[in-house]
Amino acid sequence: MSNVEQKNNSVKRILNVQDVSIFDGDHPLIQSISLSVNQGDFHCIIGESGSGKSLLTRTILNMKHLKLHYLGNIDIDLNKTDAVFQDVYSNMFQNITLAKQFKYLFEASQSKLSVEEQYEEILKMMKVFGLENGEALWNCYPFELSGGMAQRVAFIMALIRRPKCLILDEPTTALDKENCHNLMQYLGDMYRQNEMTVIFVTHDINLVKAYATHISIMKDGQIIESGDKETVLNHPKHEYARKLMSIARRREKYA
Repeated sequence: MSNVEQKNNSVKRILNVQDVSIFDGDHPLIQSISLSVNQGDFHCIIGESGSGKSLLTRTILNMKHLKLHYLGNIDIDLNKTDAVFQDVYSNMFQNITLAKQFKYLFEASQSKLSVEEQYEEILKMMKVFGLENGEALWNCYPFELSGGMAQRVAFIMALIRRPKCLILDEPTTALDKENCHNLMQYLGDMYRQNEMTVIFVTHDINLVKAYATHISIMKDGQIIESGDKETVLNHPKHEYARKLMSIARRREKYA
């Protein structure tokens, strides 16, 4: 057996999407998408608004709309997967304090930390993300948080369970530049230390360049380009992908 064959056999597939299509009546929302993500990948999904990115990620998580019709197969271990959605308030129960929600999450993950250690870990993570008043937030309800605060709290909640796969849908949209940097730096550290797999939906090409191992580009409900980062960024084949990368390079000059 060759070294390449040995390497291919040792790769663990975390997500396998096979020929998935989604219809609203006769109107296709997602068209014949196939996508594979392996253990240790930081797979970024990019594309304009309305291209189907969020619908795809929610379908991967088996969060299906009753009025839509689904075709195809998806293989993923949801017990080892967590997610943060663009609508971060949907990640939390609005009528339960943050303290109780953190408590439930630690219990669900069968944490061996004491209650005091759990509290200290949460406060430490809050400070990393610029939430200096963690003690005051402890007994708050999610609806009392600003959008940026809720986004960071939702991210902390997702990491508590130490998921093997983390799906993030535009996790930095409500954050300023400093907090975005802190969140991404922490995510990068967790990704490397815990051998996580990350599926990251974003509009930010700079984040893609800094963190991605693989990229998929979506347009009109289809993946029109997919591959390793260097190939997609530097040698895109599809006309739309080439235009997207050209625009990103021009913007870099004025950043």
